[in-house]
Amino acid sequence: MSLKAKILVSMITLVLNIGLLKGQEESDLILAKSYFNELDSLCNLDNGNLWGVNLYGATMFVFPESRMIIANEADKDGKLVHKDGLFIGKLPEKINIANTSIKWNGKNWSMVNWDAISKHHKYSRDKLLIHESWHRNQKKIGIMPTSTNNTYLDELKGCILLKLEFMALDSALICEGDDKIYHLTNALEIRSYRQSIFPDNNENAFELHEGMAEYTGYKLCGIDKGMLPKVMEKQLEFGLDKDGLANSFPYLTGPAYGVLFDELKDDWHNEVKKGKTLSEIGRQIIDKNIPTDTTWLKENVSKIIIHYKAETLIKNETKKYEQQQQLVKQYQQKFLEGNILIIQNNNLHFGFNPQEKLIPIENGVVYKTMRLTGDWGIADVKNGIFRSNDWKYFILPAPTTNKEGKINETDYNLILNEGWKVVEIKEGKYTLSKK
Repeated sequence: MSLKAKILVSMITLVLNIGLLKGQEESDLILAKSYFNELDSLCNLDNGNLWGVNLYGATMFVFPESRMIIANEADKDGKLVHKDGLFIGKLPEKINIANTSIKWNGKNWSMVNWDAISKHHKYSRDKLLIHESWHRNQKKIGIMPTSTNNTYLDELKGCILLKLEFMALDSALICEGDDKIYHLTNALEIRSYRQSIFPDNNENAFELHEGMAEYTGYKLCGIDKGMLPKVMEKQLEFGLDKDGLANSFPYLTGPAYGVLFDELKDDWHNEVKKGKTLSEIGRQIIDKNIPTDTTWLKENVSKIIIHYKAETLIKNETKKYEQQQQLVKQYQQKFLEGNILIIQNNNLHFGFNPQEKLIPIENGVVYKTMRLTGDWGIADVKNGIFRSNDWKYFILPAPTTNKEGKINETDYNLILNEGWKVVEIKEGKYTLSKK
């Protein structure tokens, strides 16, 4: 691109972004600056003490309706306009808005949905901002990003065993001395049993990915460290009533184990940086080999259930699971038996709510909501989408209203880019193809 063309592009970008800025409430800009200052102060207080890295850096707040960006730094491509110490622009449609870490315009960014930021609860707000700042730095720390491979945690047995682990962790947080080790041991034995009967899991890796981000958020957001065990105890109690744990369990177990380890082992963060999982660190702390024999573990877990009086938990979860089976049948008919649209996962980008329960059905799972983007365009799903267990494809009900352009269905909206359309590959089976 010639110098003249580059100048023209910069001028157009400036005009567009100034237009966005005029439409933006001045109060939002003031708030954004104050949030960046809060984050900067908290990160500088830690100054890398926890993980060896100062977590403050490139952060953007994105407004979901306008896709307006307010950032604390300039991007390397000059797409953001400087205004009173802030940088203003617009997020491209192809990028999903989420609380996450992304690479955009030459930088690694923490992205935070503006609507997810608490305006009235400082600790919640700063915990979120620190959580996403940690994600931006996690590769430097030595922890690789990963997605959950633990859908059984939204099934009956996996869910019960996870919530039983919550109970043991809850007890460990509120007691002292040898009792703390006793309950921590119970938690680790429950986990060992669960992982032995569901061996194709990545619980430990996913727990480091999301759990250490959430732990760091709690640790650095300003809550008095003496209050953290009580805060985590309350979070675990809330977790006993939660669904959707396949994606969200590390938000509970990661901070709970982290706060326990803070009391029991001084150098545990360095162990994580060296590649140790929280389970391995826990075993170092209790100084006990947990048997790998599934029969022994099963018998011991039966005793643990009695100890924590978990019979009511099992009864309630069983009732919920039985009620869910009707939904499973509906999803099977919707995604596996009717007319369907198969979307191949060719480097697709997708965002979803990790708090929503995954519904496992044959060879995959169903998400209630999701936003997909690809070369073909954008899909906004509001009432179910199937994802195969091998992550190779997604399935929606076949569209009935249109085959190209804007397709508005009851369960989703599909916007196809120029040159793309829905084509039938065999009876009742459709896909997206370029003309």
